[in-house]
Amino acid sequence: MNVIGNIAAATILLFSSLALAQTNPTFTVGNLKLEDTTFQVGQYTELSVGCDYPCPDAGAFRPLVTPLEVTCPARTGETCTFAVHVDAAIRADNGSEGAFKYVGDAQTTVPYSTVPHVGFYMWTLGGTNEEVVSASYTFVALVNNTKDNQKHHVEIDFGCFSNGGEGSCFLQALGLFEQGPLGSPVTVTIQVFRERKGNTGT
Repeated sequence: MNVIGNIAAATILLFSSLALAQTNPTFTVGNLKLEDTTFQVGQYTELSVGCDYPCPDAGAFRPLVTPLEVTCPARTGETCTFAVHVDAAIRADNGSEGAFKYVGDAQTTVPYSTVPHVGFYMWTLGGTNEEVVSASYTFVALVNNTKDNQKHHVEIDFGCFSNGGEGSCFLQALGLFEQGPLGSPVTVTIQVFRERKGNTGT
């Protein structure tokens, strides 16, 4: 099998209305077969998160949408690949380092992460001067079943750290009633892939 190779083939890029590289995220599925898709939408009003001086080293985070238990439709010892795309219109106070955070269970591996079941994506390193930006990212995770058709925890948080490790931070994600021309509403799309049987792929 070449599951890790397929994960490495996933290209994950920032899409922002700031003066940053503006490229839509892409995911190359290679030898993987799509099994299921779950689409979530954020709440109707804005969602806020932050911490006062001094912010802890872990920053301040909260779920962007309701965490889910997602099924890997495979037998014990087999794996699935989860591609979890998050898109949100967000504003950040100056000095706030904004991030998306993926939290899985003990059977989850997020490639290139120092904590195997947790992944981070920093979408701003100094705030947005309180202007709304559109930020998106695709997390790719490998889950390993310890029983048939196991459910795995999928949680997407948003939050912030204080720039330079001192001070406070504050973020707001816009709600469905607020996005208008300012950016995309909060959406999270979870796609479940499995290795194709009887085909090694390229």
